[in-house]
Amino acid sequence: MATNNTVHDYLKWRGDLTFAADPFNNVDNLILSQLAYVDFDGIVSEKQDEKIGIVEVCEKYWQKHTEEEIMGRVSFVKMSPFLLRPLAASKRFGGMKLSGFVNHVSKDTEAQMAVIQFELDDGTVYVAFRGTDETLIGWKEDFNLSFMNRTEGQRLAIEYLNQNFGSTSLRLRVGGHSKGGNFAVYASAFAEPEVRAQIEKVYTNDGPGFRREITESENYKEVIKKTVSLIPQDSVIGRILGSKVEPIVVESSARGIMQHDALTWQVEGKRFLRTKRSNDSVLFEKVFDDWLNNVDDSSRRQFVDQIFNILMAAGADTMKQFRNSNFTEMGEVMAVVRKMPKEQQKEIINVITQLLRSGEKNFYEQISISEDLPGFLRSWAARRENALKSLERKKREEADWEDAPEEEETFREQEAAQKEEAEAPADKSGESVSYG
Repeated sequence: MATNNTVHDYLKWRGDLTFAADPFNNVDNLILSQLAYVDFDGIVSEKQDEKIGIVEVCEKYWQKHTEEEIMGRVSFVKMSPFLLRPLAASKRFGGMKLSGFVNHVSKDTEAQMAVIQFELDDGTVYVAFRGTDETLIGWKEDFNLSFMNRTEGQRLAIEYLNQNFGSTSLRLRVGGHSKGGNFAVYASAFAEPEVRAQIEKVYTNDGPGFRREITESENYKEVIKKTVSLIPQDSVIGRILGSKVEPIVVESSARGIMQHDALTWQVEGKRFLRTKRSNDSVLFEKVFDDWLNNVDDSSRRQFVDQIFNILMAAGADTMKQFRNSNFTEMGEVMAVVRKMPKEQQKEIINVITQLLRSGEKNFYEQISISEDLPGFLRSWAARRENALKSLERKKREEADWEDAPEEEETFREQEAAQKEEAEAPADKSGESVSYG
């Protein structure tokens, strides 16, 4: 890749262009979906009619927080607040108004849903749903998508659109990053008809998909006609479950799962730099789909519940707390598993085994169809093949050793018989019998 230009560079190049001069585009969408990760508590009102300008939001935010504090966070999206200053200083976003900020996290209902409205000077409103935050509840809801047709977060997303836009007549764009993209599509599909009629475009930025029951519904088929899906070339999160939307694949300066950080996505002019999906991303999708096809909903639910019971046994509410809990050694995790009832232990082992089998099966299918497999996967495959050959040799040697006594006795019997026949008298013709 010759350049390393991100949305920050885009704001430098094109921030002086208003939406009247250059209409809203996919890069603008990503910027606003990232802004949804900023902790606007105490700055932006929950009320839709209490709007606050981006310039004032920027001032208040940096009065409450320092750059050192932000950089000290451990998160995919910790850099999002650094968008505030260039946005406030630009002609393109300088007149933007914010309102309707809601941040809902509930352990009881296993829901995490945050959302905010951005009113642009082109007369539109962009409703941005936040993706997964650092809470364990937020991460668990991601996994709940694999066995639930409607999570509590998705229900709250629908409720938000209905309550805020049920009696308006606006031009809406709805979007989000990661799980926020999933919420954006789901809520846009199943909101009330009068709300759906106001939605011009829906954006999912590396967001997970949906169960087949959802993608085959009429509401969903209608919403995908105006849905834009953006994923990086090594996409993992954006390939979980199906979507039936052909994604725009963009280049990223990061590698692997780190490409989920949308601030690494590459921009050229007013567009993303496009590429094709990597073999790693294709392989992951095959593995996950194969696993889902072989594990029923009940098993998925039990598996997810038990995994997060293990995580929460550390007394943590966030991923950061879990990482700092001294509970990350496998021995400590297995100690919790051993305390579970036998049936639950068996369920966890069965589901993990199925996942590993799916991975192995699809890995070798990938090798058979691809000659440009990434180096680290080829190295792993070579090591595994050598290990299997070594194991086969060992098995053959053990089999030979076990058969040795029987073969030795057979040889001795044959030798004795030959000796006995050799010493026998000549036949009636006077010739000795020859053996050999």
